[in-house]
Amino acid sequence: MSQVMTLRLPDDVAEEVRRIAQRERRSVSDVGARMVEEWVRQNRFAHIEFRSFNGERHACVKGHLQVWQVIEVAQEYDMDVNRTAKHLGLTVDQVQAAFHYYEAYPAEVDTVIEHNRSLTFDDVKRLLPGVRLFEVNLPASENAPLHQEKS
Repeated sequence: MSQVMTLRLPDDVAEEVRRIAQRERRSVSDVGARMVEEWVRQNRFAHIEFRSFNGERHACVKGHLQVWQVIEVAQEYDMDVNRTAKHLGLTVDQVQAAFHYYEAYPAEVDTVIEHNRSLTFDDVKRLLPGVRLFEVNLPASENAPLHQEKS
């Protein structure tokens, strides 16, 4: 469900919303609603901002990764905040912000993660023609570490 709201915007802001709508081939109403929704979400969740990627808007940890990327890594660490933060070079607060966003909008984040996981090398190659495939020989023993951390 949605509600109709009337807003008064300064002329220059209204004109910029019109330009964005035209560029995105969307209605002024759709663009304005998206802007307000993003602003509300940014105010609800610390460390979260929205940026455009390939014509789509995504929630991101401010100045860093998209939320879905943080969550995809976190899932490999059983959603452990500390290990995820260490792996990504983020603060615990930043990772926790991504977790809070994910708790509120799991379907939004899961959809992007599933799309990413469904990509094949050929899909990536079409997007990034210069990409190369490298093979890595894993240790013979399944118990052998793939890397050793330096102390």
